[in-house]
Amino acid sequence: MADESKEMLDRLELDLVALKHEYDLFFNGKRRAEPMRERKDLETRLLVGSRRAIVGNADQLRFNNISGRYWTYANLWTRMVRDLEEGRMHRDSGGNVRRTTGERREPVDRELIDRAAEALLEARRSCGLAGDPADIPALRETLYARAMEISASAGGKKVEFLVSVEGGKPKVKAVLR
Repeated sequence: MADESKEMLDRLELDLVALKHEYDLFFNGKRRAEPMRERKDLETRLLVGSRRAIVGNADQLRFNNISGRYWTYANLWTRMVRDLEEGRMHRDSGGNVRRTTGERREPVDRELIDRAAEALLEARRSCGLAGDPADIPALRETLYARAMEISASAGGKKVEFLVSVEGGKPKVKAVLR
C-alpha cells in the first residue's frame, strides 16, 4: 500500500511538472491552445487522491504539497488567460504573452470632449433648456471622467461621445473605437 501511494505521488508530481511545461509553451506562443484536457485530468486525479486514505504522514504531507502547488498554478493560469482575453495582456510578434504596458493611453481626445460639451450645450438650448457657456468646463470634466470609466471597463479602448436630441431631450451616447 505504501509503495502504491509513493508511485501515485511520483506520477502526480511528474504530471504537474509536465502540465506546467505545457502552460509555459502556451504562454510563450509555442502551443496554440490551452492544455485544458491535461489540466482536467490532473485535477480529477488530485480530487480522487484527496478522498483516498494515505497511510503515512510523510506521504500525506507530500500529497498536500503537490495539491497546493497545483491549485496555486491553476489560479495563476486562470488569471493569466482571463487577462489575455480581457486585453490586460497581449501576444507580441513572437507569440509570447506580455502584460500591456503601464503607460496610460488617453481614453478620449480632449478636442472631441470639447466638441461634445459644446454640442451638448447647443442641444440643451435647442430643447429650451438652460445652457450657460460657464457650464462647459464642468461638462468637460464630467465627460472625461465618464470616458475614463468606460475605457477602463472596455479594456482601454478609445471613447467617442455622440450628442443627439431624442424626444425633446438632449442625449449623450458613448461609442467605443
